[in-house]
Amino acid sequence: MRKIEKFSLFIGFIALFISYPIFASADAGGFTKKVQHPENQITSGEPLNLMMKPGQKQKVNVVLENLGEKETTIEVKLSGARTNGSGGLEYGPNTFKKDKSMKYDLADLVKVPAEVKIPGKSKENLVLDITMPETSYDGVVTGGIQLMEKGKDMGKTEENGALVTNKFAFLFGVTLHMTDKEVKPDFDLRSAKAGLANYRNAVFLDIGSTQAFLAKGMTLNAEITEKGKKEVLYQKKSADVSIAPNSLLSFPVTMDGDRMKPGDFTANVVLKGYDKEWKWSKNFTITKEEADKFNQQDPYLVQERGLNWKMIALIVGGVILLVVIVVVILKVTKKKTPQKGKKAKKKSSKGK
Repeated sequence: MRKIEKFSLFIGFIALFISYPIFASADAGGFTKKVQHPENQITSGEPLNLMMKPGQKQKVNVVLENLGEKETTIEVKLSGARTNGSGGLEYGPNTFKKDKSMKYDLADLVKVPAEVKIPGKSKENLVLDITMPETSYDGVVTGGIQLMEKGKDMGKTEENGALVTNKFAFLFGVTLHMTDKEVKPDFDLRSAKAGLANYRNAVFLDIGSTQAFLAKGMTLNAEITEKGKKEVLYQKKSADVSIAPNSLLSFPVTMDGDRMKPGDFTANVVLKGYDKEWKWSKNFTITKEEADKFNQQDPYLVQERGLNWKMIALIVGGVILLVVIVVVILKVTKKKTPQKGKKAKKKSSKGK
């Protein structure tokens, strides 16, 4: 059991970082949670880390306590672990993709209710209903469960010009094993394609983790060249990259504000970790339609966009015409306006 003990300690260490309140304060009221660990828990700490058998069914309770006087509803969301574009692990609700190699996602094995209602100053059990597959798998299936008070805002803050609503919530990890067999990491460069990263022109490199292995502390270096040429057009390096089991890292290499150009290109990628190096070289094409579409959607282009001289001429002509019309109107108005001073002089001369 030495292998599984070492691996479980590693998973438990990681899981410590995914059992925390997303937002909390001393006067928040809200609720608390306490995971009731069964006998097949293999690490210390609150996150669930269970060793299970093929076909095993098990229910695990999480005790939720309402600290307020009024009834509250806790929303429950279960998510499989994924990898974001920066090479970080995501255990909460997200839209990041799994790799095609994934056999079982956490949602395939664990069922939870959509919400739990708790009377004021009371406790209720959130029941996790776990059903393992009949066929044994090696490695881990992992993810997280988010608990959030329904409709209860904890105030609003402004971040980067955007108004953010804070809510009281918890996120804790769930990891399921079936064997103590050591699993080694492996990866594949699935695709290279044009896109937008934070509204900027970029090339996305989709790197798939093909094993049920939680990888951490890796380095990634990507270079984009024209096909058949050595000059590096764009490059991005990242350290401390993590990739969730059987998930897809969609890694963006931005074009530094340049206009996207159609053509044939090559992505050269090196991923290092666990005393191993993965190298890939993948050709890809950016079509004229793709380049035009993404250039129009990129508001940060530093190179000068083509000037629409026809539109400029129409605007200038319109302004000149407007000025002429205003001048003519002012002249006509001035002629029609009676000159009181001259009339007064004529009357006074008649009187003499």
